[in-house]
Amino acid sequence: MRKATILILTFACLTFFAAQSARSQFRRHHLMLIVSKGLPGVTIYDADSEDVVCRAKTEASLGEAAFSIDGHTAYVPTEHSLHFIGTSDCKDNYVLDTGSDQRLHGIVIGISGNIYVTAEASKSVLVINSGTHKVTAHVPTGSEYSHMLVITRDEAKAYVSNVAAKTLSVLDIPGRKLLQQIPTDSENQRVALSPDQHWLVTNLGPDHKVAFYRTADNQLDFSIPVDGVPFTAKFARSDTIFEAGTQDGKIRVWRIDPQQKKVVATTTDELGTSVGSLAVNPFNGLIYVSDQDSSKVAEINPATMKVEKRLYADKTPDCIVFKEVD
Repeated sequence: MRKATILILTFACLTFFAAQSARSQFRRHHLMLIVSKGLPGVTIYDADSEDVVCRAKTEASLGEAAFSIDGHTAYVPTEHSLHFIGTSDCKDNYVLDTGSDQRLHGIVIGISGNIYVTAEASKSVLVINSGTHKVTAHVPTGSEYSHMLVITRDEAKAYVSNVAAKTLSVLDIPGRKLLQQIPTDSENQRVALSPDQHWLVTNLGPDHKVAFYRTADNQLDFSIPVDGVPFTAKFARSDTIFEAGTQDGKIRVWRIDPQQKKVVATTTDELGTSVGSLAVNPFNGLIYVSDQDSSKVAEINPATMKVEKRLYADKTPDCIVFKEVD
């Protein structure tokens, strides 16, 4: 009886430790990717420790990138190529030459796994099958200045910033057609969708305003003035958006409350002079802002708007993206 009890306890312990080992082996980990135009290419970090996982060099980078749904691949557009880079070793698994579809720039990934990339030269958004590495469709934007884009969660619509054209394009993705061009009356920059998809937000730098458009009818709802030149924005929640730009030649970040329709806080720390991008780290809640001149990334506490840490990145850092990976 005693031997049987010992055997049962031993088996239970072995089972427990095997389960713990399996859980440890398959524990999710967090990645951060920074595009560096001066590398040119990308650096992938462990997002928690900020240790470098690997680096990949490409031809001239235009500054944007995105992770695949499973996080095992990074997609990096260049002038007329899309690189499929493994996130464990930064090796090119595939390079898609897009031919006459040139000046690739903004990139987002749909829940289907489809890749959406702006191709300024062909006035379109390319739809690319991530599995076959094939361009499956061109959705016309009506502008040669189509720069950045966002898509709705159901992949029904895309919104594209046509920077110098001073318009936003609304695209029907399944119908492969341009639905509408929205005049912004000022050069616009990057675009963002609120988490509830109620607003499309763009940055009207020359007018010193952040513009909120209703997605229900694509009409301007309201604009919020900032004491500087806004460039890029990201929502942390539906009631909080962070905007990065410049004020008197220095990078500033503004915390905006869309319900109050005003700026509620502004950074005062030194952040650099040439803003690349802004990202909200979903794992620690900090705001990350890249400065292309100093090759530093400031990590900002969203509550205090103070810099908690600075990361030295590869030359000319721009886009910053995060991903949880199995």
